[in-house]
Amino acid sequence: DKKLEACGAKRVGEMGIGDACDEDGWETGYTAWLPETLSALGVAAEEESSTPPEPPFRVQEVCPDGHPGLSVTPPQLCPPGAALARIVENRRLPPSDYERDIRHFVIDNTEVDLPFNLGDAVGLYPQNLPEDVEEALAWFNLQGDKPLSLTCMDETASA
Repeated sequence: DKKLEACGAKRVGEMGIGDACDEDGWETGYTAWLPETLSALGVAAEEESSTPPEPPFRVQEVCPDGHPGLSVTPPQLCPPGAALARIVENRRLPPSDYERDIRHFVIDNTEVDLPFNLGDAVGLYPQNLPEDVEEALAWFNLQGDKPLSLTCMDETASA
């Protein structure tokens, strides 16, 4: 502080200290520190809202090549160089009241060649539950088999 003061700096707030041992982790200190610091910096407080913010993009269903009845079934997503395999066991290891979700997975490699050596890593690409997808589509008033066009509405966004 003294060296910064000597350079002309002015303290605007107390240092925020988070403690991972607090009941809700480091956020205990952060939650108390943030509003005070933002206020001291002259940043307007965020307005509380019960609805999500407006999306930074516009979503529109499109008709490919002018064929209004055309449906598209998206392919199973699989990153280049990866292989799809079925997970036959997905079990949480710690008790449910433990804050970290540590899982034990068993992967069935009977239908796919998965060479795996000691020290290799496995990446999991989860899928959304069908009922969650249907709920989201209904909320957005979209159909899951129609192609979409996304238009960015936020000039500050980078893609």
